[in-house]
Amino acid sequence: MTKCRMCNSNILSGVFDGPIRDGGIGASTVDDYKIIKCEHCKLVQITPVPKQLDSFYESHEYRANWDAGYDPSDIHKKYDHEQNERISRIGIQNIRNATILDLGCSAGVFLDTVQSLAEKTIAVEPFEYYSRYLKERGHTYYPYPQDAINQGESADIVTSFDVIEHIEHPKDFINSAFKLLKTGGGLVLSMPNLNDILLSSCSESFASFFYQTAHLNYFSYESIQELFNKTGFIDIKIDYLHKYNCDNLMRWLKYDSPGEIPEAKALFDRTFDSHFKAEIERLGLSSHLFITAKKP
Repeated sequence: MTKCRMCNSNILSGVFDGPIRDGGIGASTVDDYKIIKCEHCKLVQITPVPKQLDSFYESHEYRANWDAGYDPSDIHKKYDHEQNERISRIGIQNIRNATILDLGCSAGVFLDTVQSLAEKTIAVEPFEYYSRYLKERGHTYYPYPQDAINQGESADIVTSFDVIEHIEHPKDFINSAFKLLKTGGGLVLSMPNLNDILLSSCSESFASFFYQTAHLNYFSYESIQELFNKTGFIDIKIDYLHKYNCDNLMRWLKYDSPGEIPEAKALFDRTFDSHFKAEIERLGLSSHLFITAKKP
């Protein structure tokens, strides 16, 4: 019998049984999976769980399938811009002279950005291909959270961006983050938002794009409650982060695909998009959730 991977309930209902994405933008879809919802904790999840996850995330196959170019320079070019908002929300004053540990750090984009401010940076990343780069950049490196725990590592801030949706047992992941924090330390966590405005506004083609074989979990405000239940964290704050401009919404509505609308680009300047993102976040309809929590 299928049970929820977060709360172990067997009261599950179907959410989506159409084709889902099996790679990056433009990848083919597959029909081998269903998206279900736990009626107890509200976690939406994929079933069945893809096999041999650890070896898959350690492989070049995974990176090539989801990031066409996955050398560190390619990853930095693709994701550098996202660090501005992350640092703004965390606060430079909290990063300075602190030990920062990033779970699922990929090629270390966030850690490279904060390294000159932090006292120590710790990289946790299963893809061994990045280990040499991360070590050469001066980050202390471990493949998995338990490896860092076993070595007695502790941090003032533990971050994890767009990672927990890939984790088979998300509550175990949160418990590992708790163990890795110093007393009084803070967790910063982000993941895709199940209540993304595009999922409710666009056709079923967006659902086939949104749901994907690499994302095992889909979180909402409600399921975050259970994620942190009995973990020991306090001061849990659930906020919203919208990564995409208005023209991406308009393109999905008009063309059923991601990207920009060149003919309307002049309408969506920086000021417009700033107001658009702020309103989407206020309504809780953003692309991502942005969670902070404290270890007492």
